Amino acid sequence: MKKSFQSIILAGWLAFAFMPSLWGQTPAFPWPEGKKMALSLSFDDARKSNVDLGIPLLDQYGIKATFFVLPAAVESNLTAWKKAIAVGHEIGNHTMIHPCSGNFIWARERALENYTMDRMQKELIRANEEIQSLLGITPMVFAYPCGQTFIGKGVHTQSLVPLVSEMFLAGRGWMGEAPSDPHYADLAQLTGMEMDGKSFQEILPLIESASKNGQWLVLAGHDTQDSGNQSTYLSFLRDLSEYVNDPDNGIWVAPIGTIAQYVNETRMAIADTTNIPELVRADLGNQLILTAEKGRGIGPDIKYMPDWKAFGWFTSKDKVVWDVAIPSDGEYEAWLEWSVSDEEAGKEFLFQAGNESIRGTVEKSGSWETFKKKSIGKMTLRAGYVQMEFKPAVEFEEEALLDLKEIILKKVD
Repeated sequence: MKKSFQSIILAGWLAFAFMPSLWGQTPAFPWPEGKKMALSLSFDDARKSNVDLGIPLLDQYGIKATFFVLPAAVESNLTAWKKAIAVGHEIGNHTMIHPCSGNFIWARERALENYTMDRMQKELIRANEEIQSLLGITPMVFAYPCGQTFIGKGVHTQSLVPLVSEMFLAGRGWMGEAPSDPHYADLAQLTGMEMDGKSFQEILPLIESASKNGQWLVLAGHDTQDSGNQSTYLSFLRDLSEYVNDPDNGIWVAPIGTIAQYVNETRMAIADTTNIPELVRADLGNQLILTAEKGRGIGPDIKYMPDWKAFGWFTSKDKVVWDVAIPSDGEYEAWLEWSVSDEEAGKEFLFQAGNESIRGTVEKSGSWETFKKKSIGKMTLRAGYVQMEFKPAVEFEEEALLDLKEIILKKVD
């Protein structure tokens, strides 16, 4: 699977690398075979109507879905669930006993407010073991019961997301308000958008929006029957299946785990060629590496250049901003990696972090293609969040400042 994914990634990336995107700096996400979007169908609780009605209908159209199961429910229809796996449907973990907030009266005896992280971890492990024993597979994906991602109450509240991130390839929520962005979404917090009780015409705008923006739409439901509470209607599934099977609509339909694996591998393959601003945290060596990929270009004409993995300046009003988490108080030395032509060298720059700043002159690097790294000075920083920015220190007209690849902050012992 890995080899086929990598070949798809490379082919897709070449095809889409320079298409415009929502951010301007970021290419469109390369879905396989030039698809416009991805779609996953998911169903919770291992309900009997899934194996009786839903799976047979989906099989007619060749569509494979993800089913987040409770082991006891699987055991009551074991033969049918084994058949579902055999034809390519995915099984996910949905805990042992479906704990939810005690605010739901029916969940009071298994309230998340009364859970500890240790208790939840043991329950997820046990559910995996039960599913492995029953079906011969270990789930790679998880759905939060009731879509709730916490345990505890008040000052004792903790997030389940880190645990799910450690144990599973992906975690799906419930009642989300937008599709997931494949460049940016936390795979442990995928949005699950409700399809229970909906007609195809009600869901179609979500599909069209996801297609336009190159997103991943994860639909979530429960029962699969003609009517009823918490039911994804069979009529909806028929209409949806016919629509997504039309190649002109450009939709890649696959289980959550399949798409999550592809997204994860694609991100790694293109990580240093895409500009996705995100919080900069210290690495294992306690360094803060402010790469161009993680910075936010602001200004009338600043450009992120994937071939050079750098930002290029074209006006004095351009700047790059990073959100940074300083690990500890202290003095930090800043190292700049840049390139510039001899003709454009010599302009002054300003690197700021809160009230601290370093002012310097852009030295010659040899050419635009030759990058150089040098210490530009030191600044005293306090632990916590700070916004840092690099910009020209003086105004100039229609000239370049430099090409900026990264700034590294090293704590001075």
